[in-house]
Amino acid sequence: MIKLFCLPYAGGSSTIFSGWKRFLDASVELVALELPGHGTRMSEPLLNHAGSVTEDLFEQAKSHLGDSDYAIFGHSMGSLLAYELQKKLTMENKQPIHMFFSGRFPPHIPEKKVLHQLSNAALKQAIIEMGGVPEEFSKNEQVLDFFLPILRADFELLETYRNTAVAPLSCDISVFYGKRDLPSVLFDLSDWNQYTDQTCRFYEFEGDHFFINQKIKEVTAKINHILNQTGVV
Repeated sequence: MIKLFCLPYAGGSSTIFSGWKRFLDASVELVALELPGHGTRMSEPLLNHAGSVTEDLFEQAKSHLGDSDYAIFGHSMGSLLAYELQKKLTMENKQPIHMFFSGRFPPHIPEKKVLHQLSNAALKQAIIEMGGVPEEFSKNEQVLDFFLPILRADFELLETYRNTAVAPLSCDISVFYGKRDLPSVLFDLSDWNQYTDQTCRFYEFEGDHFFINQKIKEVTAKINHILNQTGVV
């Protein structure tokens, strides 16, 4: 049995992955990790620093892991957190058998925009214009008002994160991306090659930045295939 830890995009929660379980192989146990202030932990204070969020995720992952093999899947902001989480787990001599980085450029490349310091009105407009958030956020004023503090905290995490030293992983990595994703995401994808001393493979899916919601069967089928090739399942 492989534990597959899954980490969501900015503003997202563990429910993003609720539809995946019926498509994943029986040998893969999906564990969707929840960030403080998101989803089922909505009543908790938001965290806006990658270090504190990673520490929280680390404690969650340890409570599930035991002696199991594991892989991590992160989408967009979740890719950055997946990278940081595996570093902490590896320091505990718990190395992943595979890493999935989805919908994001590598961690050493800084964010090109600073959104978290904008006024509420300006941030709303930036979110709508950017097109890099789910449609249910940008098209509904009440929903946007509700999620604005969550998105602001997540944007601050992304925009203040710094990773200048690339530490290559000792496992294979897979990079997923949507064919119609934002140019800022697609431009630097090839730099993920620097993040492993093993094999890095790239997989294109139909869809935009949120192809993981639009192409659940295709994404989970690819995950099943890749994990089966590890020889562990």
